[in-house]
Amino acid sequence: MLVHGEAVTLGPPKQQALLATLLLRPGLTTSTEQLISALWGIEHPAYAKNLVQKYVSGLRSALAASTEKLPGTAPEILWNAGGYRLETGDSLVDLHEYERLASAGTTLALTGSLHRAAQCLDGARILVTGALAEGLDAPVLERERIYRDERFRADMELRAEVELDLGRHRNAVPYLYFVLHRYPLSERFSWLLMLALFRADRGADALAYYLDYQRQVAAELGTDPGLALQELHQRILAQDPELMTLATVPRPDVAPQGSNPSDQHRK
Repeated sequence: MLVHGEAVTLGPPKQQALLATLLLRPGLTTSTEQLISALWGIEHPAYAKNLVQKYVSGLRSALAASTEKLPGTAPEILWNAGGYRLETGDSLVDLHEYERLASAGTTLALTGSLHRAAQCLDGARILVTGALAEGLDAPVLERERIYRDERFRADMELRAEVELDLGRHRNAVPYLYFVLHRYPLSERFSWLLMLALFRADRGADALAYYLDYQRQVAAELGTDPGLALQELHQRILAQDPELMTLATVPRPDVAPQGSNPSDQHRK
């Protein structure tokens, strides 16, 4: 948490994990039992309820002390009969802003507003600087990290597809190399990179990348590239002119060429 650009001390790791848990449920009430399960799982300490109360008290003090001079409405942890609820006030929460931008970008892309979609998805991407609540240990956060990474991956696939459908093939190449550094065995990102290279008059680089990828999956997984990647490889070898105009952004009722129907589950 930052106030005027400076980090706020929020207490011990479990106390910070409690705050992160409440941030995952904006505007919703979370019971003490749910918080105990989220923070410790099945094997929780016998005094977990007391710890939750202690952590909430510590967070309230930290939030009050750090935001008392801020204009507008400050973050506040509220209590009712059902449990605790975090009201973020006028604070900007990266996670919530990511959701807003990524969801808007997806809607814009699927309805044909590609330039605006690119802006929203880029805005979402720059908010991701590491794993969710990195360094904090709690079962709910471990599960959420997996979901968030998969969500980010799907959103970045769409961002690359938008770039290609806008005809900005050369811009897509460095972006795809960057993403493949994070997901080196992704067939979809590899497929998009090969297409971008071909469209950027770098067909030889596309073919060389395919051979490298083929060797990598054989060495690490003992298998061959998928059928979509094999087909694209053959079409690049044949200099298929249709590859220059092939749409990659999926439509709600149409699966893009060169991918499996299962790839279309995005959100």
